[in-house]
Amino acid sequence: WLNEKIVRLFRKVKKFIMDEKYFVAKITTDMVDDNTGKIKKMREEKLVRGFSPTDVEAKVTKVYETYSMDWRITAIVESKIDEVIE
Repeated sequence: WLNEKIVRLFRKVKKFIMDEKYFVAKITTDMVDDNTGKIKKMREEKLVRGFSPTDVEAKVTKVYETYSMDWRITAIVESKIDEVIE
């Protein structure tokens, strides 16, 4: 009986810890305006599935690692989206 309760509790904890969530990663890129020569900031939001903000940062960095412009992650927030239906 006690063993069964421990197994059920472990499954709940594992599900809570190991489930991927959706995060919104906000990225700012510095681009030079060809007409004025001034630096413009382009802001983008990416929906990223991951286990934690650190995981999301690693995924975004991997995508942008060959990007020639200066870029930075300005925020990572957990999204209220809990499922994507395709």
